[in-house]
Amino acid sequence: MGFDFPALSAVFKPYQEKIAATAKPAVTMALTPQPELSLWQSKIGGRPYLPLETEYPKSAEGQPLILLAQINLAEMPALPEFPAQGILQFYIAADDLYGMNFADQQAQSGFRVLYFESVVEDIQQLKQDFSDIEFNDDECLTPFPLTAQYAVEFLLGQQAISCTDFAFGRKILSVEQLGEFESQYEGDDFYDDFIEPYAEAFPGTGHRLGGYPFFTQSDPREYNPEIQDYILLFQLDSDSEGGREIMWGDVGVGNFLIHPDDLKKRDFSKVLYNWDCS
Repeated sequence: MGFDFPALSAVFKPYQEKIAATAKPAVTMALTPQPELSLWQSKIGGRPYLPLETEYPKSAEGQPLILLAQINLAEMPALPEFPAQGILQFYIAADDLYGMNFADQQAQSGFRVLYFESVVEDIQQLKQDFSDIEFNDDECLTPFPLTAQYAVEFLLGQQAISCTDFAFGRKILSVEQLGEFESQYEGDDFYDDFIEPYAEAFPGTGHRLGGYPFFTQSDPREYNPEIQDYILLFQLDSDSEGGREIMWGDVGVGNFLIHPDDLKKRDFSKVLYNWDCS
């Protein structure tokens, strides 16, 4: 599966088969600041691809949402059940909660996911003037996660379940709650000797499509059986390396989750949006 178990800590030896069994394909994204990108290219931030007849997405209060990410699916390696072409977009509000609704994280009132099955590469048929959606970041107590536009380079790989995934204890350690396993350790040894080495060996952090999500607090699926089948659609992490300035609150992460059946049907109306920070 591409995991170098011999190079890992001996603590993982009893769990090698279980870890390998969770492996699934994921596309990671390397981001490079790039001020000049076409309207139909993959990007983080910047100006969106919008046919002239498409209404610009707005919040329930009528405020324009801001493009967080745009994925031209023909530019990235194929992922099971993901569309092979088209443009997938993620918008969020420029408010103190980045558009997340704690009462209903699937209510696209402060965020929006749009999918365009066909891509028109004719600038004259696309919206070009976005002066009407400018926002004042100074009015937001939690500054918007992005301050620039980034080009995207995709890389297909394999990812094992992250240690913050709600199913980690059940799939790897055969316990429903991590506390049941943690009792074998003293003090902070469980995190120092197991969780931190696991997170380093099988990271859930970073920017990706597919694979497993990472959370700084808790997995919203853990106590909600109705969404426990949801999988990661897209994740954008905080990032301050290589000239990148992406920050969710206090070094947090944003995730978008979807039911596999909805992904197959290209139905992005029930996507779950979550972000948290330390």
